[in-house]
Amino acid sequence: MTSVKANPTSSGVEVILQTLKGQQLQVVNRSSGNNFIADIPNAQLRLLSGDAFTFRSTKPIAGVSEITVTNFDANTIRVSVTGEAGVPIVELFDSLDEGIIFSVATSASSAQQPQRQPTQPQPSLPSPATNQPIELVVTGEQDQGYNPSQTSVGTRTDTPLRDIPNTIQIVPQQVIKDRNVTNVNSALENVSGVQQSFGNISVRGFTAQQTVDGGLSGAADFSNVEQVEVLRGPAAVLFGAGGLGGIINITTKQPLFEPFYELGLNAGNDDLYRGTADLSGPLTSNRNLRYRLNIALQDAEDSRNFSTSQEYFIAPTIAWDISNDTKLTLNFEYLNQPSKSYGVRALNGSFLGRDPNYDYPDDSHTDNRSVQGGFRFEHRFNKNLQLRSALSFGSGPSHTRGIVTA
Repeated sequence: MTSVKANPTSSGVEVILQTLKGQQLQVVNRSSGNNFIADIPNAQLRLLSGDAFTFRSTKPIAGVSEITVTNFDANTIRVSVTGEAGVPIVELFDSLDEGIIFSVATSASSAQQPQRQPTQPQPSLPSPATNQPIELVVTGEQDQGYNPSQTSVGTRTDTPLRDIPNTIQIVPQQVIKDRNVTNVNSALENVSGVQQSFGNISVRGFTAQQTVDGGLSGAADFSNVEQVEVLRGPAAVLFGAGGLGGIINITTKQPLFEPFYELGLNAGNDDLYRGTADLSGPLTSNRNLRYRLNIALQDAEDSRNFSTSQEYFIAPTIAWDISNDTKLTLNFEYLNQPSKSYGVRALNGSFLGRDPNYDYPDDSHTDNRSVQGGFRFEHRFNKNLQLRSALSFGSGPSHTRGIVTA
């Protein structure tokens, strides 16, 4: 649990235990004197930095003297509500957006005011004296930063890394942002077992196959990349075309449940200017339909005279939760890279220099366009059986006019 908040309501106060990682939790509650006590095993109060904390609210409402939320021991969170004249009335809710909610009210306020409606069917709650467990399913999204805990590479299922008997290294989104990575070669510079030579990437000495979300080969532009996963060893054959050394899987960005807007601008040598936009959020009030749009525009020159390159990239993605058990995701990418590129001339085995250009400026022009997209369909029949189906397509013709010297 990363934070605790207390919000006033018409019937009393709500204590919200927020979590970034969804899991099944059992809340064991009981009463002792004027105290309502609830223990949450297999949970801890930790800030995003990892520091433990304690929540305490004194006299939040009439009839309640104190509410505390603490780490009772190394594996348990304890919620304690102390009433002034008797045991307060506490109800539990499971919120998809917030976490576990304890709705606290005195006997008088509970009788006068309507109770908050839960966002999901409310479980049957035993009386505090029965000391029975209540199972709640808390959902959330976890920002894993530099230490992603699970991946789909190698198993094609969302599996914790510690449970996969393969050698897997992940370059997460936080590293990509901090290092301002714009291509797969830069992303793999610090990955062990990966070698790069003249544009070729090999893993453990074998040429490595690249896939996008387990399907298409190669990433069109890195503005739409969430993370890079490297699976080393012969287990790469699970992807079909994987070599003996390993495989490089690139995961694309997916639509988010919360509105997200990010703009970026880069400038560098050789008159490099690059602008990016990353937009995401829900399209409906219940968030079952979401979008994500990534755009990149780039213009640059080369050290060679009259050598230029541009890039125009757009990648829309739509995610539709048809039901609680069925999900459909549609994705599309378009990339256009017009450029003028010239080689370096040599005379009697000696180069004539990098900057001079001895070609006619309009003789050589390359216009590279690529289109790729597809869909992913998922349906869960029960907790033990799930169907996943994916289809991807790609087209990357290269149209060249004139002469390209090399």
